[in-house]
Amino acid sequence: MSESFKNSYFYSLPNEVLIKILSDIDTFTLLSFCDVYQCDYFLQDRNVIRKIDLCKKYELEDLSQISKKIAFERVTTLNINCIYWIQAAKLRKFVTSMVNLEVLYAIHTNLSLASVDTEAFSKLNIKKLGISVNRRDEVGNHRMPTVETLYISVVKVKTLISPFTLETIFPQLRKLWIDVEEPSGREIILHCLNGESKSKIFCQVNAPVPSINFDHYWLTTYYNNRRARQPYVMCCEKLSVKQLRSKSIFEIEGKLGSWQVLDELHCSKPYGPKDARRLILNECTLDTIFFEELNFYHSGPVCNSRCREAVEDILRSPCSTRVKKLCVMMCLLLNKNASASVGVRDPYSFSRKRIGIENCVPTHPAENIFKNFLGLEHLELYVCHETAHHSAIQGYPLISLFEHLESLILEIPVTLDGSFLTQVLQKCQNLQKLEILSIAQNEKLNFSICNAISSASSLKDFRYENHRIPLDKLIENLCLIKSKKLERIVLICTETDNFSAGPLKQLLEMNPQLVFLYFLIRSCTEKSRRMAQDTLNTYKKKHPSKVFRVSKTDEFSSRSGYPIPDVHFCEMIKSDSNVASLSALEEFDSF
Repeated sequence: MSESFKNSYFYSLPNEVLIKILSDIDTFTLLSFCDVYQCDYFLQDRNVIRKIDLCKKYELEDLSQISKKIAFERVTTLNINCIYWIQAAKLRKFVTSMVNLEVLYAIHTNLSLASVDTEAFSKLNIKKLGISVNRRDEVGNHRMPTVETLYISVVKVKTLISPFTLETIFPQLRKLWIDVEEPSGREIILHCLNGESKSKIFCQVNAPVPSINFDHYWLTTYYNNRRARQPYVMCCEKLSVKQLRSKSIFEIEGKLGSWQVLDELHCSKPYGPKDARRLILNECTLDTIFFEELNFYHSGPVCNSRCREAVEDILRSPCSTRVKKLCVMMCLLLNKNASASVGVRDPYSFSRKRIGIENCVPTHPAENIFKNFLGLEHLELYVCHETAHHSAIQGYPLISLFEHLESLILEIPVTLDGSFLTQVLQKCQNLQKLEILSIAQNEKLNFSICNAISSASSLKDFRYENHRIPLDKLIENLCLIKSKKLERIVLICTETDNFSAGPLKQLLEMNPQLVFLYFLIRSCTEKSRRMAQDTLNTYKKKHPSKVFRVSKTDEFSSRSGYPIPDVHFCEMIKSDSNVASLSALEEFDSF
């Protein structure tokens, strides 16, 4: 124990309080604390190191710095999710050294259910396991009789050997969460259902699947969602008759007629699995619930005045005051008064200046809606092609009201110049993820993003897609962000003016913490692509977790052989909505 520790605030704390604090911080911070204050004895305390959390610790080069200090026999929970750069053999040795391990999260790693892995896992008493499987893996048959809860991510696998594979490997399985990338039919889903001992099943697939009668397996389906921009999600659980509601979840409750409108219009349920479960267990009603997530994404003719008014009523209600994640369409920002005064629907009949933000009215009607949930942390706003741009774009500056935002995904119409982004990034100082999509060429948006991006002081993930992106100019402005927190950048365009090595080198030198860079430039010359890739490769070699790539073709449309780790592909490349869905990296620990 160092003198600095004896003189610190921590030394004055009761031992049980200090142990509680140290047990809740991540493993890297714990190691740094013990190193600075020379108190490695905490790394031998079972109450401090029973859980090792290395999820997304991209700065970790290998496992040696962890292995030398921690008493592995004290560890019961290990989270190595997304540690994709460390070889399977090293991870396997690391895992099996924890002889009392009960919980293992190894999603998006080189571990799988291959024979060598199932053999290693079978020697441990693991009760809860999260794992990924791809088509290169031949699933082993070593029994893991202690596993009761399983998350399995299946990528490009059509069958799991036989319908009884899961039951053979996991004979005591009770709870199953299966995430299927490209199902070929009923087979993979039916693997979930063999045996009558399952008490909870979550299914998430990225394609339509035939309907399955879960009632036959004594499972109650309380969430069944086919919403656009999201995988097909189904949540089933064994519930007693006393737990089940007597009415449909979507049935009108109390005086909220807006729910009846959405039901009549055949809209997807806007809330997520957690809220659906609370409703079906009768823990609350649609009148008394406080929603965590709401997703009102729609497409086509479902957008009409009745639908918009119903959504507005729900968002204005007390039930929405605690919403943390929200997905809405641009039509929610429709200024009815402005639309009536303009008297036309076609936004292109006006000059760009006429329909720009400069004409924003002093008080927008949507402001009263947004002020109902100012604690919002995640917002997705998509273009609605059924509404007038000249009215709706006036509401985009209201995004700056959400000062607690951590994630913002925006689809920008061509009629919007993006000047509001400066105010948004200045006020939303907690913003860690920013995704901007503009499907048409929008030069004024490029100018606005370049001006605004330096204000994004907390930004870690940045994705921008436009028909044309001035890459050199944008990269130079990314270098102006004073806080060096950027970890992942994805830029997608068809055309660019300049793309040279100078700004790229400056970005990489000023931001050594960058982990994932992906530039898709469809009209890029082979000479420019090679120049950029060679530049990136020079910096990529400094750390095994780094993935830097420049491409001319949409390689990610077919994942076969594409060198992007799953965590980056799922979080930065795919365009699925993250609202009212399932996220194993965030939720499997409580499953």
